[in-house]
Amino acid sequence: MSKGHFYPRMALVNLARNGKFYIPYLLTVIGTAAAYYIALALANAPDLPNSSRYMYLSVFMSIGTFVIAVFAVIFLTYTNSFLMKRRKRELGLYNVLGMGKRHIAIVLGLETAYTAAAGIVGGVLLGLLLQKLAVLLLCRLMQMDIAYGFYVSGEGIAGTAGLLGIILLFNLLLNLRRIHVQNPTELLRESSAGEREPKTRVITAVIGIVALGAGYTIAITTRSAMAALGMYFVAVLLVIIGTYCLFTAVSIAVLKALRANKQYYYQINHFIGVSGMLYRMKRNAVGLANICVLSTMVLVMISGTLSLYLGSEAALEEQFPGNLRAEIQYDPLKENPFDPQALYKTMAEQLGVKGISVEPVSSYRYLSFGVHEDNGALEVKSGNSAYNNMICAMAPADYAAVTGKEAPALSDGDMLLYADGAGQKRSLTFRFSDADDLTLTAAKPDTQYPAPPEFQPSAVDVLYMVVSDETFDALYDGQRASLGAQDTEPMQWRGFWAMDEGAVQPNELEQTLDFTGTGDWARLNIETRESFGQDYYSLNGGFFFLGVFLGTIFLMAAVLIIYYKQISEGYEDRERYLVMQKVGMELKTVRRSINSQLLVVFFAPLAVAAVHVAFDFSLMTRLLTLFSLHNGPLVLGCTAGTLAVFAVIYALVYRATAKAYYELVSA
Repeated sequence: MSKGHFYPRMALVNLARNGKFYIPYLLTVIGTAAAYYIALALANAPDLPNSSRYMYLSVFMSIGTFVIAVFAVIFLTYTNSFLMKRRKRELGLYNVLGMGKRHIAIVLGLETAYTAAAGIVGGVLLGLLLQKLAVLLLCRLMQMDIAYGFYVSGEGIAGTAGLLGIILLFNLLLNLRRIHVQNPTELLRESSAGEREPKTRVITAVIGIVALGAGYTIAITTRSAMAALGMYFVAVLLVIIGTYCLFTAVSIAVLKALRANKQYYYQINHFIGVSGMLYRMKRNAVGLANICVLSTMVLVMISGTLSLYLGSEAALEEQFPGNLRAEIQYDPLKENPFDPQALYKTMAEQLGVKGISVEPVSSYRYLSFGVHEDNGALEVKSGNSAYNNMICAMAPADYAAVTGKEAPALSDGDMLLYADGAGQKRSLTFRFSDADDLTLTAAKPDTQYPAPPEFQPSAVDVLYMVVSDETFDALYDGQRASLGAQDTEPMQWRGFWAMDEGAVQPNELEQTLDFTGTGDWARLNIETRESFGQDYYSLNGGFFFLGVFLGTIFLMAAVLIIYYKQISEGYEDRERYLVMQKVGMELKTVRRSINSQLLVVFFAPLAVAAVHVAFDFSLMTRLLTLFSLHNGPLVLGCTAGTLAVFAVIYALVYRATAKAYYELVSA
């Protein structure tokens, strides 16, 4: 056989002979390529309507392409290093038998080319097959009326081929470097070399405990939604660091402590399991930490986005007591101030002429302005000035209109305060430039938002308060005097009507209705529940789709790591367990020991991930309030349900991979 045919054939034979390792790897390449193609195709979908709700589609999928690209680089490089670890003995044997490193490089290059061709072509074909299904699911979740026809994204195919080609080429270069710097003897010895007993790394263990403690502390003590947004990624980074330290150092310390316990250690099941885990934990720890981190990411992403999606309807009900809403921004001290009764009359008469029936449902007003905290006082700032807190103040009657419950009796200088979990603020002092300071004392913290839920998404912390009518007027007078004519009118009024569903669109109302005679106002915005709900579901549905989409990819990665871990350990443990059987240990005892060890190692990442999610729950609920979701029981139910479903999937993966492990060690 000529050399021109020998090397391609040898590369194919190598891939087939190592199919137990390369088939899962190839399936991962195909899955990653399919996901990346779908994300690119949806991010650049042609002929999208010029509407904000359709812009969400492109934004979400653009985020998805970035996350998948980063994930692909890290994960495929990680799995490639594992594959090469398993093949070092084989490659060293080729070298000893006379095959030069240049020829080995040719074989590895051909193997990479075959993998790239099968992975990229198979991934694009799978992506084309699933693209329509993804579009239909996404349109349903985002409640879009449009259903895109089938189309082939040339940009998606080119981007997918480019990304996967670059990653596989990079992995090939890493493999060639490993072959180049090691001699054949090292390659033969390294794959069969056992792990030395790992040292107890006290400093690493302390760092892990401190990092986990700090991350958990942030999650528990953060009370403000905006503070949660700012600190969330800090907490995530600390927990990830703590997780790796936990498995690489703390687990070793625990295993050595178990070994030091003579009554526990010198039992057949415990002796085999503890000694086996201890000597392999140096290598296992990274894999277990990877599984734990990926599992946590899946649980948090899916439970959070599911909560947001399922809570959409309740959030809309909160924000729209009626299906038509008008927002007015005005100054009540002007010569001809805004008149709500005149607006009611205008709406009823002019829409009645069009044959549209509207009935008032409720209305309220609130005062909104920015303040900058300085030396314990809140200095009033204009909209163009920097401020770190937002004030939303209401009178008792308006509070009752929003919440449906009566406010407690309030004297001048008292307030009912809700500061997104910051009920510890017992008093606030407002400093006005052209008026006396005003100090308010909290009668008691409240547990329900006394302000419109849609006001919550803000770049700063929002302090909600209910004050007496006299104090409300004093706040407005002081704020107006402090800012003068430079500020836009800070008084906000919202009115709600019950209207025939779909009778008219908001832009039609603003363009066709004549609001003459309703007084002076700075801004008018009219919104229907239907139009607002379309955008709201588009946002939340897009988040949910992205969470499930990325969660599925991370789950695939966790399953592959688990599979490789079980198979590699099966090969390593096979000889050890065969020797134990030869010296008289019963097969039943061997299997019981194996099962005990697998259960501990396998379910440890799931248990730690569940603890992470439990501590993350408070922080996640704070973040979800930024999207007007204030339903704690719903978030708890979604989190518990997601964890339960994930645990079932995890157990099924355990059963499948444990079976493969048993077959290897007992063959």
